Amino acid sequence: MWRRRIRTISTSRRRPWRQVIVDLARRRKVFLAEAIWTRYQPALQMVRGLIQEGRIGKPQLVTATLGYSMGQKERIFRPDLCGGALLDLGVYCLNFVRMFCDAPIVSINSQCVKTDTGMDLSNAISLVLADGILANVQSSAACVGDNIGVIAGTEGNLIIDNVNNPQRITVNGPDRVYVETILVPKQITGYEYQFVACRDALAAGLTEPPQMPLDETLYIMELMDGLRQEWDVRYPMDEIDWK
Repeated sequence: MWRRRIRTISTSRRRPWRQVIVDLARRRKVFLAEAIWTRYQPALQMVRGLIQEGRIGKPQLVTATLGYSMGQKERIFRPDLCGGALLDLGVYCLNFVRMFCDAPIVSINSQCVKTDTGMDLSNAISLVLADGILANVQSSAACVGDNIGVIAGTEGNLIIDNVNNPQRITVNGPDRVYVETILVPKQITGYEYQFVACRDALAAGLTEPPQMPLDETLYIMELMDGLRQEWDVRYPMDEIDWK
């Protein structure tokens, strides 16, 4: 079970650098946030609202794909640059699942295709959640993906046009009958929302933004570490003790 494996990793002799940074920030009461823009964009609350309103019934299946044909970009192929599709692209797919389905993960199955340098070039991950939702996500640095996310429920589905920068939400009812298309607010670059969130958090005296709590950052990074361990995708800094 994944939960058992994650405990083994988290009690390793080496202390992950991310935990060192979070602990230091909390101890000194300084602001720290992960700049993953999809967590701050308005599409997040829009999709959550549609689910909470019961527009698609009870969610049962989540799928997400993110793929770009990235040629020979160094950051994908070099271990010393933390290469691979998972950290570059797959992180958005995992966040897509967690943004809308926050039940604990009870099991994981996955596989990947590697580069000659040992980095994951394409990967597929299947997650079973405690509430019975199944999530299948995949990412690739080798092809042009459809980059679509789908949340399928008992009474319909939501199709999100772009996993890492949503602009359009399509609502379908029973038997895939089209209901409506909802456009997100026009953006400047899409990054402005995380700046506003951080400004508001600082003004409120917070040390982390509520849109992306540090514990959630740690959870997803630990999840990716477990996947890399399963695939034997290793970085030089994995062996450093950051205590």
